[in-house]
Amino acid sequence: MGNRLPRWVMGLVWGISSAAATVLLAADLTRVRQSEKERIAVIERVRPAVVAVYGPGGQGGGSGVVIDRDGFALTNFHVVAGAGPVLQCGLPDGVLYDAVLVGLDRVGDVALIKLLPKAEGQPFPFVTFGDSDTVREGDWSIAMGNPFLLATDFTPSVTFGLVSGVHRYQYPEGSLLEYTDCIQIDTSINPGNSGGPLFNMKGELIGINGRGSFDKRARINSGVGYAISINQIKNFLGHLRAGLDTDHASLGAFVATESDDVPRLVVRDILDTSDASRRGLDVGDELISFAGRPLSSVNEFKNVLGIYPKDWRLPLEFRRQNERKEVLVRLQGVLPKEQPMEDEAPGRPRPPGQRPTPPIPDGPAKKLYIERKGFANYYFNERQQQRLWESFRKHGDFSAFKGAWSI
Repeated sequence: MGNRLPRWVMGLVWGISSAAATVLLAADLTRVRQSEKERIAVIERVRPAVVAVYGPGGQGGGSGVVIDRDGFALTNFHVVAGAGPVLQCGLPDGVLYDAVLVGLDRVGDVALIKLLPKAEGQPFPFVTFGDSDTVREGDWSIAMGNPFLLATDFTPSVTFGLVSGVHRYQYPEGSLLEYTDCIQIDTSINPGNSGGPLFNMKGELIGINGRGSFDKRARINSGVGYAISINQIKNFLGHLRAGLDTDHASLGAFVATESDDVPRLVVRDILDTSDASRRGLDVGDELISFAGRPLSSVNEFKNVLGIYPKDWRLPLEFRRQNERKEVLVRLQGVLPKEQPMEDEAPGRPRPPGQRPTPPIPDGPAKKLYIERKGFANYYFNERQQQRLWESFRKHGDFSAFKGAWSI
């Protein structure tokens, strides 16, 4: 027989191996089923807060997600842009709610709306925020929304897939819809998913879905979608709740990537009126970091700049020759300033190409909208002023003080 094992020994080894494989297979199957169970539980928990967004009379549509018990919800600017300030929103409970525009971020493609309860004090289901800075390539993600307006009963569609990239940059259309530091996903999103939520596997909101790469003939997702990071939206949420038509940040300088041996980000031009210029930044300086993030390319610079609102002050580090300097810079805006408009006499023709604003339909949401330049909805700005003043009055009665105050 030489070195060959007896048949009974070989049979015993095969039996043991087969049994071990069966045990391992059963364990793997248990883990898969447990993972599936947890995923379904997450979907069931967050589903009630996913919104189907429509214009008045059910025109157009998109998606959204409720973020607090009072019915405030996030969606895309491009979802509400053509609908006007009054909307209709369906939740998976099958109820259609009136809704009103609260705040706008036209550059970052975000809008805040408010669903109106059917009864005073009625709480809405809502989701919690995650930390989008912790998202990594390869993480699982869940998208929910209203693709192709399929959710006629307001029950959202669910898709599941990978995070394909982080810190992605998508160029704007003019000065609008610039996606900075966004999350790239292969989780399927299609027309109608715009404004809907992107969740991590804990059911935390990590982004708002907005753009995708589509087959131009069939308008079908090609496996590349983009979500606005929730951490960017957090920076603007105070502005949005205050009814503002908010603006993104600009440094007031033109920068370019130079790569001799090592890539460098160099200032090519700068506005004399910018705060960066007043703080000492000049042509030829090399940008090293901004808001604590290192910079070596225009892409990195646009990504970090785009997540902040106008007028924020942030640290900027730059190098001139061999000297490093750090300054606090107040940021400019992106949107051009509105030109003063001539008085609009009755019957005056509108400029060519300017579409008339559709009339606001009567209803409970109409009472919560006040139009004013520079605001998405001045009604909510007044509410925030009143809330601030009431808090301030707790410290004393200052009504007798006249003129300008310094605080």
